[in-house]
Amino acid sequence: MRKTTEHVIAAAVTLVTLAGCGSDDIGPDAGVGKDSPDFTATIGGASTRAFDSSWEAGDEIGISGGIRTNVCYLTKDGDGLFTVKTPGDEIYFQDDSEVTFTAYYPWHSLAGEASAINADTWAQARQKEFDFLWAQASGKKEAPEVAFTFAHRMAKVVLTVKHGNGVSHDEVKTALLSLEGFRHKGSFNIADGSTAVDDAGTAMWEFAGNENAACNAPATFDDTEGTVTYALIFFPQQFDNPLPFFAELSGGHSLKAAIDFTAANREKDGADARNEWVAGRRYNLTVTLHKTGITLDNCTIMPWDEVNGGNIDAEQ
Repeated sequence: MRKTTEHVIAAAVTLVTLAGCGSDDIGPDAGVGKDSPDFTATIGGASTRAFDSSWEAGDEIGISGGIRTNVCYLTKDGDGLFTVKTPGDEIYFQDDSEVTFTAYYPWHSLAGEASAINADTWAQARQKEFDFLWAQASGKKEAPEVAFTFAHRMAKVVLTVKHGNGVSHDEVKTALLSLEGFRHKGSFNIADGSTAVDDAGTAMWEFAGNENAACNAPATFDDTEGTVTYALIFFPQQFDNPLPFFAELSGGHSLKAAIDFTAANREKDGADARNEWVAGRRYNLTVTLHKTGITLDNCTIMPWDEVNGGNIDAEQ
């Protein structure tokens, strides 16, 4: 009878021990009896994603708040509703206090206390990896809806290239285009959304016709209008001089121009305008190639925050 009693006591102790290891005590985010935020995300008031204009199914963002940092959430259907990627990693409200959350796109796995993501914008074919967005929003148990409004933290330059005097549309489509005088390497801080560029300037960099396919910018060919449009994404930065732009045609003609963004920025900044790429701005330029030179015009700022850039002429 004594042994039977001991077995009963041992079994009871085992049950108590198992109960003490329930999921509610595994960690602060175990989830039992706790409330989680409902995360939604838009860009500038429209349901859009970081890489240009709309979320795609499976797009991932990193969210930090309270005791959690850089938790990966994704929008399964591309509708701007975000749920945790790995079940069990959910962020929960720890008490009734309001919590400020930060979010960024695209999500990167960061080691330890690291908060900076390094990127090289020479690889324009992989723009989705460095078209950084950042947002901040608050929520609490009583109001768990956390709606992020993302803002672009990079600058975008859209060049629409067309044929002019003595140049055919086929020559425009096969032209070797390059830009120099900017800094192509930098970093993005997930904590505050800031960016920084390194100290090394960029020599001539070919963004169209480059033998290295990773360097070629996305292009849209419009045979009806006779244009090719290139979309480039860069780290925000200031320039001491206009940026040299070059075009080499298949017939051996080399054309050049100088691009200054001061006039375009004046639309937003007035007298304080400088020759720079400003975070969140999209600079639209029309580039016309002539055998005698290049014309640059209609440089404007558009949303993202779009800026008119005017016309540019390139000479031999």
